[in-house]
Amino acid sequence: MFDQPDLKLHGICYVNGRPLVCGHCGTGTALEVTKRGWRESWPAFVSCLSCGQGEDHDVLTNGLVDAAKEASTGRRRAEDRDTFRAEWRGVLFVGEQVPQIVLDDVVQGGKALADELRRQAREKKAEASGRARSWWGGKKKAARQAAQDKAAGVTAAALGAAWQLQTGGAGPAPKPKARRCAVQGCRGGMVTITTRVHGQQSGRSSTQKVPCGVCARRAGS
Repeated sequence: MFDQPDLKLHGICYVNGRPLVCGHCGTGTALEVTKRGWRESWPAFVSCLSCGQGEDHDVLTNGLVDAAKEASTGRRRAEDRDTFRAEWRGVLFVGEQVPQIVLDDVVQGGKALADELRRQAREKKAEASGRARSWWGGKKKAARQAAQDKAAGVTAAALGAAWQLQTGGAGPAPKPKARRCAVQGCRGGMVTITTRVHGQQSGRSSTQKVPCGVCARRAGS
């Protein structure tokens, strides 16, 4: 209905100590006030952003709206609030306007953004440093293992050289060759014989392995 409201109210405002609320939905936290006409005594129009309705107020007038605008404290710093306390023809109007952006808001926002960027940079640097320490730790471990392997090789070579020097290259004493038994049919101390004794039921001959007496005496000597 109107191009630009005269007052954009923030939070609950009070007219003669009573909360200013929407006459349709009862909300008091999303109201705008606009002057109607040119007479100071004419009622101001109160519109509600919550329900979209509006109406002329029975106490709030154009003159009181002008007085509230003149009494507005405005904002210079980011922490300031735009409040007002106005009185016109015995009617008291107290409240706060929606804050308008000031230069300090931009400055404080820039500082907050810079702090956040520095924090992220520190976290990335710490993460990169951790990866670098992990990489160098792996390299050092591999280098220690390589040094240990090299030392083991040097030690083995030194021991081999000392052995060559002391023994002339002689290896361990060779095992004596096992003497072959002269008994016919002896293999590993067991002799295979053919007999019918174990095959009486079938009448056929069978083979049996018995310990070799020569090998047994040789082992006991």
